[in-house]
Amino acid sequence: MNDGYHEAITVMPNGQVYAGDHGETVGYPDAPLIASLKKERKTGLHAKTMLSKNLTSLSASIVETGARSLSQLTAATTIANQTNLAHLELVRLYPELQGKPMEYFFLDNLFIPRDVPQLQLRETFYDTTATAQYKGRLEETNKTKTNYDEIKYLLLKLSDKVYTPIEDIMMTIINPETVDLEQIRFGFKWKRNQSAAAALATIGNTQSSLDSPLTLASGGFHSTYHVATELNSLFLTFLKTNDVPITDVAMNPTDFMNYAENTWTVSGPAHIEPIRLAAGGVVPLPGIPGVTATVDLAVPAGTIYAINKPNALRLGEGPKVMRRYYDEERDAEAIKFLDFHQYLATGSQLSNITRKFGMTIPIPTT
Repeated sequence: MNDGYHEAITVMPNGQVYAGDHGETVGYPDAPLIASLKKERKTGLHAKTMLSKNLTSLSASIVETGARSLSQLTAATTIANQTNLAHLELVRLYPELQGKPMEYFFLDNLFIPRDVPQLQLRETFYDTTATAQYKGRLEETNKTKTNYDEIKYLLLKLSDKVYTPIEDIMMTIINPETVDLEQIRFGFKWKRNQSAAAALATIGNTQSSLDSPLTLASGGFHSTYHVATELNSLFLTFLKTNDVPITDVAMNPTDFMNYAENTWTVSGPAHIEPIRLAAGGVVPLPGIPGVTATVDLAVPAGTIYAINKPNALRLGEGPKVMRRYYDEERDAEAIKFLDFHQYLATGSQLSNITRKFGMTIPIPTT
């Protein structure tokens, strides 16, 4: 086909595509077959086809079967030509090539979510009781008395905004706000993770520090630093005191690495292979089955947070709002995001409950 001329294609009912216009004297069946369209049964989509020739511009006709004459074919429509395609440029946005930061935020794993659509909510907590008693004949038992308290949600607002100047919109094919929205999403996750770390720090109730540091002794192997055993002993003491088992711990990546490399966690009685998580993660706690470790950079070094996940921490999740409008002063499209949420440590709000649901364990350095 010659450049500069409008050529036509004819699509037949059986999916065959011919070059040329299907007229009474021109085109099919003498025209060459340039493609074959096939419908995939499962998806219902038409498969891609390879053209045998380069068409510089296209017009399409649909051939119908039946009594209609060839002069009654549906109208052909010019859909593209060399002149109106010249200004287009294909731009693909690859997140990896943009330097889009990967998410490394894991503290939400420690929080039990609560749906708070109206921004306010109250949740009741109560103390456990141990009033049941063995009695002799005709002896009366004491009545059960339970202390109640509640935590109150009052969700906070996390806000950010994207401005796209009208000049940017006119100068580019791809609206730059596409990249900006990804940055907002990452920024929200980072900010929320910091808020989660602040709530985690208020868990309070420092039980006791470990007797041994997490790092290896200068001489290499040591038989005195049984850190997993010491940690488990603190969990057992906490359970006896508060009637609450420890289910999760939060640690800094460096502290977790040192703990996993401790000789009496790895090659000692536990025989656990060391786990090293540079960017954090959620894994079983080595040496203590049944306890989950959340490793996150936001956790301060030198501290282990041990909690009972079903009771200790709450995350109130409210509505996520996006508003788009035109800013006349800036001549820009504006998109505003509102994220309503609240991270809570229940122990910091409960005064009538004697039980504690978490503890902070300092790590000695020597």
